[in-house]
Amino acid sequence: MTEILHGVLLIRKTAGMTSHDVVAQIRKIFQTKKVGHAGTLDPFATGLLLLCLGDATRIVQYLTDGEKTYRAVMKLGERTDTQDYTGKIIERRDVPALTTEDVEGMFARFTGEIAQVPPMYSARRVQGQRLYELARAGKEVEREARPVTIRELTLTAMTLPYLHLQVVCSKGTYIRALANDLGEAFGCGAHLTELERTQSGRFLLHDAMSLEELVAMRDDRERLRRCLLPIDAALAEWPSLTLDETAAGRIAHGAAVALPTEAGEMLPSRSNVRVHNQAGTLLALAWIEYLPETEEASLLSQIHPFMVFAKP
Repeated sequence: MTEILHGVLLIRKTAGMTSHDVVAQIRKIFQTKKVGHAGTLDPFATGLLLLCLGDATRIVQYLTDGEKTYRAVMKLGERTDTQDYTGKIIERRDVPALTTEDVEGMFARFTGEIAQVPPMYSARRVQGQRLYELARAGKEVEREARPVTIRELTLTAMTLPYLHLQVVCSKGTYIRALANDLGEAFGCGAHLTELERTQSGRFLLHDAMSLEELVAMRDDRERLRRCLLPIDAALAEWPSLTLDETAAGRIAHGAAVALPTEAGEMLPSRSNVRVHNQAGTLLALAWIEYLPETEEASLLSQIHPFMVFAKP
């Protein structure tokens, strides 16, 4: 039986593939069905795609929360139905003689928390249906604007009608919609011609591998194993607690244990933590609870496991 490999894989996605195409390829290469992605990329987009294999599929939700960084190119003067170059041009307008100062001033207006309407060609659901399914059927429906945060919006180059930009944003932000909204603000419309994700949370495109590299080592399980970031390392920004043998055994069975005294003042209540045994093995993910003071000192604070990895 083929050994199941566990961990997080950083993939350099090329244009033309859907995120699900990449998942299908990784399932074949690693010979496992347990593969999930932590945030999709549009088919035309390139860059960093985080995949979780084996037990790491359980932490997908914690890898999607981080900020994303993108490099993008938008073309002014043309709107498309998909808000990117793959769509049909639905409107053309003259491009104003913008200066760098004009563009940077407008970018400043779109920095911070903004309300963004998801594109019709997106995976958002309305009344149980994917928006892109409705769009392909020729239907357009009202979409509720959602708050997103643009922490940085930087003009890196400008050769009209093209604007090159870098965006640092919260999860759930559509760069296509941002380009569309900027185009409307400039009074000429716009769409994306390039999009590359360069960072997701603390993970960098520089550290990602191509599918071609992985295909070349598909028959070497040990080399494939070394491509995976262990679950423990993938959540390295979470505080870590080390327990003695008795407490570690209880955690491995899913039971709450007392918080070590030395950790009590360092961690806020409801903090998520990684829990290890004395050998450094990741036992579980847990949250911290501080209880009202009682005569039972051991109940003053507790570690509650919510995801156990170690076998008791």
